[in-house]
Amino acid sequence: MEVISAGILAGGKSSRMGENKARLKFGKDSFVEKIAKECSDFHEVMVSVDDRAKYSDLPYRLVEDDKKGYGPLEGIFQLLKASKTEYVLVVATDMPFINREVLNKLANLVTGEEDCVVLCVDGKIQPLCSIYSKKVLSVLEQMREKEIHRPRLLYKSTITKYVEISELDEDAIAVDNINTKEEYCRAMQQMKAKRGN
Repeated sequence: MEVISAGILAGGKSSRMGENKARLKFGKDSFVEKIAKECSDFHEVMVSVDDRAKYSDLPYRLVEDDKKGYGPLEGIFQLLKASKTEYVLVVATDMPFINREVLNKLANLVTGEEDCVVLCVDGKIQPLCSIYSKKVLSVLEQMREKEIHRPRLLYKSTITKYVEISELDEDAIAVDNINTKEEYCRAMQQMKAKRGN
């Protein structure tokens, strides 16, 4: 297996939630802490942030956005630049059901030939739970300059392997993202139900 770092995207606006999603509690940990624990098998855990001061209490390497407001591709760009490894697993901070097993299986699919290994759910790409190589930095830089925000254009310009979540986990809940208070309440109920089983 390639040596891979992990990067958690925590710099989003959380506008639909009304509060910082990274800090929402999921059991005894916040979203960002829970995901960091699931990434502990990776070479290093970094956290992509819009403002370093807001996350200074976290015991992980913080990687700050340079191009403010550009969105998640800025986080991916900065994580790749900061990484000590060729590949970085990128995970959004609003995926509290993501688990170590799925992430490790995804990492094991990296052969060194791919620029991107992209997770999909029923054919729908999940760019914020995927693996990227430093080889895509030049393409990302061009996209930043042109204000292009769509990851699909990155994949069209690079060697990309697509992986269905069903190949890694029979329960697609692993990549459910939480955007609203209602979704958060539902997720908490699901977590409690899982613990009850």
